[in-house]
This record gives sequence, C-alpha cells and structure tokens, in this order.
Amino acid sequence: MKKLQIEGSWKSPHIVLDPNGNFEIWGRSLPENVIDIYNPVLAWLDAYAKSTAPQTNVEVKLEYFNTSSSKLLYEIFKRFESMNKAGNTINVKWYFENDDADLEEEGKMFADLVDVPIEMIAVEEFDFTFQ
Repeated sequence: MKKLQIEGSWKSPHIVLDPNGNFEIWGRSLPENVIDIYNPVLAWLDAYAKSTAPQTNVEVKLEYFNTSSSKLLYEIFKRFESMNKAGNTINVKWYFENDDADLEEEGKMFADLVDVPIEMIAVEEFDFTFQ
C-alpha cells in the first residue's frame, strides 16, 4: 500500500495517509468540490482498514472547514470508528487554536458522534503556509 499525499492550498487541506499508521490533515477545507478531495481519502482508508498498522495516529489541525467538509470528515471518523471496533488502536489528536471555541466544539462534536478516542489539544496559533 502506498502513502497518499494530497498537497493543500488556501482552500483545501493538506492530507498525508501513511500505511505505517501516521495520518495528518491540516490547513483549511473549503474546496469547490469536497468529493474530489475526500473520495480518494475514503477509498484509501477502506483499503487500509483491511490491513492496518499496529497503531494508527491521526493529527487533525484544521484552521477552518465548511459544512460540506464537515460531512466528509464525519465519514473519515466513521472509518476510524470501524477500525477501532475491529480492535485496532486508533489515537486521534484534534488541535485547535486556544481562542477558537468553534473549532474546539467541532472536535468535541466528532468525539461525541463516534466511538474513537479524540484528544483535544489547544495551541497558541497555527503556522500554515498556504499556496
């Protein structure tokens, strides 16, 4: 299985899914067509679920995401939940800027909706470079 890497921009997230179990999603997610961005991610996760790494570590550092992206992020978290229920170790870290109550609440919402441990981590400020 190959690493999936999607380069981000000021409108779409940077995504890295490594078959060794290290995943990153960061930046902003407000693309014109979320399906174009997230369908390859969902397909990759479906394949990964058949042969996961001993431990999967996920870091989500989103500065902003729109409603359409939220629905696809939920689908991603549902895949993590399935892996978790199958006995795989899934660790999710949800980062948010400490003055961004909305992003903190979004992370808590995902934690309430899916059976996956999500650690909430406040940071001073994100330092993204968008193309």
